[in-house]
Amino acid sequence: MNARALLEDLRARDVRLEADGLSLHVDAPTGVLTDEDRGALAKEKPQLLKLLHRERRRLEEADRRGLVIRWAREPGYIAIHDPTTGEWHEVPASGCPPWILESAKAHSRRAREQR
Repeated sequence: MNARALLEDLRARDVRLEADGLSLHVDAPTGVLTDEDRGALAKEKPQLLKLLHRERRRLEEADRRGLVIRWAREPGYIAIHDPTTGEWHEVPASGCPPWILESAKAHSRRAREQR
C-alpha cells in the first residue's frame, strides 16, 4: 500500500496523523491500529510526512488567501467560500480531497476553541 492509500485508509477509520518536523504523531481510537498498520506507518513514514506537510502548506495558503472551508449545515456537505467572488458553494464531502476535509475539521476545532 502506498502512502496516499494508507493515509486515506487510516483517515476513513478516524485515525488522525499530524506531521511535526520529522515526527509523525498518530491519534487513533483504541483498538483501531493493527500491527500491520504500525508496520506500514513505519515503512511509509517519510512519504506520509511529505504528504502531511504538503497538505498543511495548502491549508495555510488557503487561509492566507481568505478561502474558508467548513462543514455545511446540511450533514455530509462541505461549505466553501470563494474569496474571489464572495460566493458560498456546498459540495458533498464524499467527493472532496482529504485536505478539504481536514480544513473543515480544523475550522470546526478553531470555532470550538473560540467559544
